Amino acid sequence: MEDKEDFKKYFDSKNYITKIIGIDDKMEIPVKSEDKISKLISLLTDPANKSFKEQTLLNLKKDKGGDILLLSIASPKSDKNRHQLIAACWESEINFSKYLPFFILLALDADYLVSLEAMTVISNMEGPFNSDNVKDGIAKVKAEQKKITSEKAVLLNDLIYTLEGFIEK
Repeated sequence: MEDKEDFKKYFDSKNYITKIIGIDDKMEIPVKSEDKISKLISLLTDPANKSFKEQTLLNLKKDKGGDILLLSIASPKSDKNRHQLIAACWESEINFSKYLPFFILLALDADYLVSLEAMTVISNMEGPFNSDNVKDGIAKVKAEQKKITSEKAVLLNDLIYTLEGFIEK
């Protein structure tokens, strides 16, 4: 296992390539970032690395590593641990407000834990918000409400309420 100091290099913005994630379904992960994404997923989700999680979250915040965290969430490698990576977004206390459309899509995910964690991230967003993104998000959530089970309907009602509060800000 690598030394704690070795992990800091994965959060150096000068050494990794990122792609801005929005509502585009076609996302390509740069080859150079794949190893960093795998390491980050491991650091945040593998029980063997539990002792590194807190330091990893601190490094993400300090080094403005939100983009690599978003790439990790979108990576196919994170399918079974996606909810843990989304939880890392609010645990890191990074403001992901500019990625509201991405988190709205995650909130509409079929996986209940993914939805719950995405809604937690959204409720912790500080803004500023693009009012068109908020309005589009409300429309998407309302459309999805018509298709879902009652268990998730309550969560989506809360999400709509939160999004409507963003318009008032």
